[in-house]
Amino acid sequence: MKFSLYNYIHPFVQKTENKKLIAIPLAVLAVALIIIAFTTLKTGSPLALGMDFVGGTQFSVTTTLTEEQLEDMFSGYPLNDIRISGNRAILQFSQMEDDAYGALSASIRSNSAFKDIEERQVAPIYSEQLQKTALLAVVLSFIGMAVVVFILFRQVVPSLAVILSAASDIIIPIAFMDLFGIELTLGTVAALLMLIGYSVDSDILLTNKVLKRSGNLDDKIAGAMKTGLLMTTTTVAAFFVMFIVSTFAHYIIPGIPPIPLLSQISLIVLIGLLADILNTWFLNTGILRAYITHPKTKSKKGGRRA
Repeated sequence: MKFSLYNYIHPFVQKTENKKLIAIPLAVLAVALIIIAFTTLKTGSPLALGMDFVGGTQFSVTTTLTEEQLEDMFSGYPLNDIRISGNRAILQFSQMEDDAYGALSASIRSNSAFKDIEERQVAPIYSEQLQKTALLAVVLSFIGMAVVVFILFRQVVPSLAVILSAASDIIIPIAFMDLFGIELTLGTVAALLMLIGYSVDSDILLTNKVLKRSGNLDDKIAGAMKTGLLMTTTTVAAFFVMFIVSTFAHYIIPGIPPIPLLSQISLIVLIGLLADILNTWFLNTGILRAYITHPKTKSKKGGRRA
């Protein structure tokens, strides 16, 4: 039998009343907000910032030393992260004084245990500018989305439902990043921006069919759900393959290193797409169904037809 998310989700949505349908994704959103609030109170930031945003130095070296040996060797320096793939190690250090940096660089370059040394630095001024740019990109994305949605539908409640769903699709993956220690980098910012596009796509599909197509309300929701869940399933499959290859390929084919950036991007998008299923087909559907069947909405439509 062919697997289809539609066969599992549609019957549940159809038989569940609107308040309960809306409550499920709102409860998940509330938990996510609590996690983000706790992280902010604990660290001063809703997300752990990667080197791109806080500045620092990264050395990529060929070595046979283990992670424990590297930690002991650089215990006197602000070592933030060690990533080892085969015989290649990436060492990330926080921003430090010039004297400390000079000593660190000299010790690495003079040590016979390290070969093929590559160095990358991010200055504090550059990282501060990246923080502003990333924040601006997210804000402008939401503003642009809100404007387009209001122009398309010209109705407050359905437009706000789309925006709430898109915001939740970003908030839930951010909470996931907090739980699993995934840092905010340029790559993970790109993943979060992608989720805005995926969310708006499915929400506009649903809202457009419900508001602008004629016919039975349940049939319109079912039609949108078939198309939307098929789109989501194919996207989930593509990013799942990306996650497996970028994370575990070296266990299958020796010599192929893991790619942490692609692994993180694919994982964040996967979490966001799963959240989008909740937010589009539970939250947005429940809001739209309640809005369309509300007596005031029915009376307005009757008045326009007259």
